[in-house]
Amino acid sequence: MRLFKFSKKERICKRSDFQLLSTQDTSFYTYPFHCLYLARPANECIVKLGITVPKKNIKLAFRRNRIKRMIRETYRLNKATLYTTIENQAMELLIFLIYTEKKEIPFGVLNKQLNLLLNKLIHINFRNELKNTNINNN
Repeated sequence: MRLFKFSKKERICKRSDFQLLSTQDTSFYTYPFHCLYLARPANECIVKLGITVPKKNIKLAFRRNRIKRMIRETYRLNKATLYTTIENQAMELLIFLIYTEKKEIPFGVLNKQLNLLLNKLIHINFRNELKNTNINNN
């Protein structure tokens, strides 16, 4: 695992994963993100990220793409804190970020807010959620 890379394996690519995230009840809001997450059992520790910037909020595609690039970069720089806390747990963590701000915010503010979001995720008790998913699947 290379901590300062953001590879294809770390992205949510499957449509079924996106649909599963949208049906789950696990979410919270940290300005400027609405975060949906799902912890499910796996053989190893895997964290996957999905990002969206709605066209409703940001009309021009080049601005949406720039915001997504900035979010990916801030995640890449700050994900080490998340990995160090959950690396010994055998689970797959899916994180889906929805950018809710109506305008582009500076990189420094985005970096600070994403760091707060990751810290909030760290303090969530995933073990209880893993037990709940096992109960629901049986």
